Amino acid sequence: MGRRRAEKSRLRELIKGNSHLKIMISRKRQGVSYEELFSKMEEVVVKKKLYLDSGFSRSQLAREVGSNRTYVTNALKSQGVGFYDYLNRFRLERAKQLLSDGENSTMLMEEVACSSGFSSVRVMNFYMVQSEGFTASQYRKKILKQ
Repeated sequence: MGRRRAEKSRLRELIKGNSHLKIMISRKRQGVSYEELFSKMEEVVVKKKLYLDSGFSRSQLAREVGSNRTYVTNALKSQGVGFYDYLNRFRLERAKQLLSDGENSTMLMEEVACSSGFSSVRVMNFYMVQSEGFTASQYRKKILKQ
């Protein structure tokens, strides 16, 4: 019994000093790769349109996919994206759809932002300028002229 305890202790010390090994063991415990988890997240976020909730959190996403915050964060990192950038990518596409539809031409920018899941027009414009080089209202004018 003492020998087994000593072996476990040595193994713990090895694992403690090797973060790569810890990550591999953690993934094994969960039974799903980061790539698989990311695919599941994409499916759930799109199907349920979770990005439309401006208060949607990493913890809520973890619950939706049956995981935890750490694995969700690591799955996103494995794809080179942070949580808010990930959600705002979907929100931005929704905003562009709304802005491109002539029937929504009288829709206020606050309504577009809210209907897309953004917390404010300022945040929507930040992502719009990053993506398109225009604010949301400039984007609408450009698209509707075509």
